[in-house]
Amino acid sequence: MTSSAADNDFALGRLRTTASHTISIPHVAELFRAVPGNASVERYREAVVEGNVLGRPTLAGRQRSFRHLRELYFLDPTRPDFTALRHFWDIDPESHQLLAGLLAFTRDEVFRASFAAIADLPVGSTVTSADLTIAVAAQFGSEMSESTLGKTGRNTGACWTQTGHLAGRAKKVRTEVSARPAAIAYAAYLGHLAGGRGLGVLDNPWSQILGLAPGRTLEALRDAHTEGLLDLLVAGNVVDVSFPALGGVA
Repeated sequence: MTSSAADNDFALGRLRTTASHTISIPHVAELFRAVPGNASVERYREAVVEGNVLGRPTLAGRQRSFRHLRELYFLDPTRPDFTALRHFWDIDPESHQLLAGLLAFTRDEVFRASFAAIADLPVGSTVTSADLTIAVAAQFGSEMSESTLGKTGRNTGACWTQTGHLAGRAKKVRTEVSARPAAIAYAAYLGHLAGGRGLGVLDNPWSQILGLAPGRTLEALRDAHTEGLLDLLVAGNVVDVSFPALGGVA
């Protein structure tokens, strides 16, 4: 990891929020509609706990919802990964599912582990909660009870449905994800924070979430550049990627 990434305290999270809850993308969308992008953590807390913008029936439920959203998404304008999320969120509403999913994937290790169950599945393949449980158990089986593992399968199935990777309720099937430039730019920025440079900003786990075909990294970055979401300079074998609006150079 480069010094700039270290200065931002960026690291893959070790949370296991999805062992007990989903990544709550509909709640994120509702909260972001109510709170401006440059708001403080306290403003987000007030909206959820005191303003009850998520419509939770009890104080305990409102506090719990805020805690889970804070764990997965920071809700903190001093965090570059969260600031970038709000930046791209406001630019492209059609990318909301993937944008939130990218940060939740960064934060939650159970959610990351579950992706192995669907990463290489052809579109239309059936996915069961047991498939997702097996993927999580491969990494954390010795650390979780059987009942907890079972819940992770159900929760992560709901999570991947929220991101658009799965469709259906009782019977879920793999769907095709089409990443728009805003999601590509955000994934590249996360790659930058993690220390990636040049094409390496998309040579990372986030590009897998986008469903980018092998060899399409440069084309994807060009798509984001065309939309003005990042700067791209290609000179021979040298590729420079920068994020002027976010203050980052890769």
